[in-house]
Amino acid sequence: MELNSAGFQLITDRLIIRPMTMADEADLFEYQSLPEVVKYIPWPARTLEQVHEALAKSIAESKFDNEGDYGLLGIELASSKKIVGQLALMYRSAENQTAEFGYVLNPKYSGHGYATEACKALLTYIFETGKFNRIFAHLDARNTASENLVKRLGMRKEAHIEEEEFFKGEWCDAIIYGILKREWLP
Repeated sequence: MELNSAGFQLITDRLIIRPMTMADEADLFEYQSLPEVVKYIPWPARTLEQVHEALAKSIAESKFDNEGDYGLLGIELASSKKIVGQLALMYRSAENQTAEFGYVLNPKYSGHGYATEACKALLTYIFETGKFNRIFAHLDARNTASENLVKRLGMRKEAHIEEEEFFKGEWCDAIIYGILKREWLP
């Protein structure tokens, strides 16, 4: 599952989920530079140089074959070829067949169902590989928009962990939402 291979794509009605390229740098900077976007993400609002460095590193290291791997995919509007967000995959456990996913969307494109559509395609893909039985999302409990998204996906709340992390200057609660393969695939 080489997520960084040029031919990898997930296609939905309105989106193409694909590996990032350096040509996506300006689209990523458009939202990764916004403090409100990175409020619940473990990196600060980025400069163009920081976006460039992070993107180059992600392209070089993005894969999803073995435990510990991390993959990054862009959410591209099929109509305009613009990257409006990103999806992250973390291969957490081969023995327990577990993966984690995350997402970021440019706020200019929120409210159109793009994040939900992209996440549905990603979860279907992950489960259809046959390597995973459970997928989860680890959220900052203050991020109600993200919690609403995983609820729309049909995921269930599995845990609420109080003061799990000292994050950006304050103690923050975390919530875990998960779903099993048998619950997702028909």
